[in-house]
Amino acid sequence: MTMIKTYFKTGALCLGFLFFASCQKDAITANEIIEKSIAVHGGLPTWENVKQLSFDKTVTLFNEDGNVQLKTEQFQLFRLQPKLFVKLEWEQEGQDMTILFENDQVSKMINDSIITSDEELQKAENAVFAAHYVVCQPFELITSEAELTLDGTIQHNEKECFVVKVKYQWDDIDADQWYYIIDPDTFEVVANKVVLKDHTSWVENLTFDTSTDFKFNAHRKSYRLNEAGEKTYLRAEYFYENFMVIYE
Repeated sequence: MTMIKTYFKTGALCLGFLFFASCQKDAITANEIIEKSIAVHGGLPTWENVKQLSFDKTVTLFNEDGNVQLKTEQFQLFRLQPKLFVKLEWEQEGQDMTILFENDQVSKMINDSIITSDEELQKAENAVFAAHYVVCQPFELITSEAELTLDGTIQHNEKECFVVKVKYQWDDIDADQWYYIIDPDTFEVVANKVVLKDHTSWVENLTFDTSTDFKFNAHRKSYRLNEAGEKTYLRAEYFYENFMVIYE
């Protein structure tokens, strides 16, 4: 497996004992950081044996004025082997919503009605792959398609945390840009920065669920950033619970 390893460049000279810790941090590669993070979050061998994963997710969206725009409680199920199957279920405005991804096809139902609109099905497919991408991290970052770059550090939670930029072979000029913020001591994924075409989000991982063999996100908050990289308002809050893992 080919992995791109980019070293963090610095002008600091590593001379003597006082610089020993700094030199070790500067010498680490993006892939090594992600490998350590994967181990902390449950380990790649364990992840590769997962057949099915499910949990409940509560999403609250906020307007710029702080008022609640929408709140939903979702059930998410991912069958990872032998072939990807995804089920998303939630209630919205008194209606039962279901999205299925099976045999490489997406379908959507509202109550008992099957949705046929191409636009709605495209939105459903986007929702499936976005949910699948998030739940599989950081485990799926170590792939031949993911190019990992150590993009320096950023101050977060009173620490200089690693910033790992992820790029995929199929990315075009409008592709979302994902940055993983990694604690230098615990190697937990403590935040993400996501640069989209029309805005930039900063997502903080506040607490983790350890009820299974994995360390999954339990509470997250997503903020909109301005061009200076400053938080402007809380856009979303997420809670995850009732994790269930089935192995092969």
